Amino acid sequence: MIEYYLDGSAKGNMVGAGVVKINEYGFIEKSHFTSEHVNPSSQTAEGFALEKALGLIMETDIHKNELINIYTDCRQLINLMDFNQTLEFHHHEFFNRQEANNYFQYLREIYKELILRNSKSSIYHCAKTNTARPLIKVFFKDDADHKNYLQDAHKLSRTYIRKEEGKVEKVELTTVVKEVPKRKKVELKAVKKANSWHIVKNNGKTIAVNKRPLIALSVALVQTKNPNQQIKLCLYLENLLKSTNKNKVNNESMLEAIKIIDEHKKMFVS
Repeated sequence: MIEYYLDGSAKGNMVGAGVVKINEYGFIEKSHFTSEHVNPSSQTAEGFALEKALGLIMETDIHKNELINIYTDCRQLINLMDFNQTLEFHHHEFFNRQEANNYFQYLREIYKELILRNSKSSIYHCAKTNTARPLIKVFFKDDADHKNYLQDAHKLSRTYIRKEEGKVEKVELTTVVKEVPKRKKVELKAVKKANSWHIVKNNGKTIAVNKRPLIALSVALVQTKNPNQQIKLCLYLENLLKSTNKNKVNNESMLEAIKIIDEHKKMFVS
């Protein structure tokens, strides 16, 4: 015995089919199929699932001399595939959409071809029911012994929907990097001339003069204040700053100079 469990789904302009097959040795094979359709319906989707199952049967099972059961939740499919019936469906006799009627008639022809011409015998005796039956028979879901496989078929039929819902739109992220201006380096030297200290820039220009070198430095720092500048002090000025004890400075001008120097220390580089 070979069993097929089917279900179909439709959404937008897509139809999906889920097929679960249990072969004669008990191995389970699961398949899902999708297709675009100009005017899909749930009936069309159920027919699509049957068409895919019949294709698998034609490909792998028709010559095995095994009875094949197909389970579906679409009663119209079962009625249409009744071996003893010869039906012609017209508008409003089966589905409201005539294209569904035509499609189901097409499926019936495929089914008849399988059971009449491609199998060794069109009628088989079923030991389970003690009745004659065609090689391939379509049953309603309630007749299935393993209804959980119908649930699996249902999930498989909606694979394309889950992929669509889980789709993450690809967004290209552009990182804007602001160009940081290159910081200009300025060297300040203390040069004593006569009784005064001159603060000289690296270009040789004197920018501040005072009898006290730290006061002269504070004046020079105010004049060269630029957030994008780096200031390199000469060794004499570095040592002077390290050796100056702020707590022992009482001169107001010196205190103000030290305050200015402290404000600029973030610009100093070694």
